[in-house]
Amino acid sequence: MNSILGRKIGMTQIFSENGDCVPVTVIAVEKCVPVLNRSKEKNGYEAALVAYGEKKRKHVNKPMQGLYGKLKIEPARLLAEFRGEVATEEELGKPLSVDIFAPGDKVDVVGVSKGKGFAGVVKRHGFSGAPGSRGAHESFRGGGSIGMHTYPGKVFKGKGMPGRMGGENIHIRNQKVALVDKDKNVLLLRGAVPGANGGIVRITKSRSKKA
Repeated sequence: MNSILGRKIGMTQIFSENGDCVPVTVIAVEKCVPVLNRSKEKNGYEAALVAYGEKKRKHVNKPMQGLYGKLKIEPARLLAEFRGEVATEEELGKPLSVDIFAPGDKVDVVGVSKGKGFAGVVKRHGFSGAPGSRGAHESFRGGGSIGMHTYPGKVFKGKGMPGRMGGENIHIRNQKVALVDKDKNVLLLRGAVPGANGGIVRITKSRSKKA
């Protein structure tokens, strides 16, 4: 497989051979086991189903307990599919290791960004707000007019307005692997990775040739 799940530990720094200080994000790969292959003949698409982490059985509902029983595995913290991936017979049922990557490899990382709650247009979309003088009255950080006149008489989709900010899937492409620690099963990725510390991220070898 060319993909893995990991837990974001936090950020630190390392020094390159040239003495440059490089910011990196530490990703710990715990129990990450491919348990099933989806096939086009049976499921209509190809994918590898991966179980990550552990979970107490008393915290698992009956349908999921049935699924884990069918797969003959212990309850996992998370089940995730990697589309287009196929686990070999040797990989099925065995924990994945970070040695599928090497320093210098480019990977695509997917994580859930930090939730920031309900935010206005200035924080959420970068609106400049209204002037602080010249008759402004209690609308300094408002969004202004949002609608039209008689025609077309509606608000277009995608209009920047207040709403919930963050908590979205963020994709980062072609991020470099700075270091691979096989003994601790830890990856160091160059730069920042989306999400809070402790969050689960998906890491896949990049298929794009552009840096």
